[in-house]
Amino acid sequence: MQTKDKVNLVNVFILLYFATTFVELASGFFGFRPLVLLCRIAAPFLLIAIYRHNATRANPMVYTLFGLLLMTNILFFYKESPYFSLALVISVVQRLVMLLIVFQTVVKMRYATTFLASVPFLVIFYYLNSITSEFTLFEFNTLFFQSILVSLLGGMSVSSYLRNDNRQNSWLLISILLFVGLQFVLFIERYFFTVISLRVFGLIGVVLNAVGFFTFYKFVNAAEKERKE
Repeated sequence: MQTKDKVNLVNVFILLYFATTFVELASGFFGFRPLVLLCRIAAPFLLIAIYRHNATRANPMVYTLFGLLLMTNILFFYKESPYFSLALVISVVQRLVMLLIVFQTVVKMRYATTFLASVPFLVIFYYLNSITSEFTLFEFNTLFFQSILVSLLGGMSVSSYLRNDNRQNSWLLISILLFVGLQFVLFIERYFFTVISLRVFGLIGVVLNAVGFFTFYKFVNAAEKERKE
């Protein structure tokens, strides 16, 4: 009975998480910014609750990742302020933590295959960086380093999935591809449409970010269960 209650509680948290994402989308579309900020604060806490109640063995780095998510959610809310640069730095740390979690979780990683699988992502992001003229030097260096980390995550997820398409690696591949898409949206929204405001890209970014972190949690959870079995 206790296990069933626990599952029901986790399902309630998951429902609240996606409901929060929907409310953030609706609030962003209609321009109700205070509610957008409230939803951005609530989402990481809901992910922490989902993970804490469903984890077989809690990983402190996962809590660190969701804590960093809280910080970037708040700082990226203020896009036209100096907080944006700080948010970029924290998002780099965020990707580093994700990389460490994947290194810690994925067994028998083939480094040569991972590097080769990372190359297409690196080429695409390098091209985007090189054709963008709106960067400050700090933003260029920060985003370039972040693109390298995302590309490595992409290579790791693709090579792991091709080696073994189990549930763990399937969730990892889905999650990282969503983060790759989020990186594209960041470039497009911030640097290619500075005059014409395209609100739709911001809404797409919200969905990619929310689903990306949820599927990354699913990856961690699936990996923990496979290790326990």
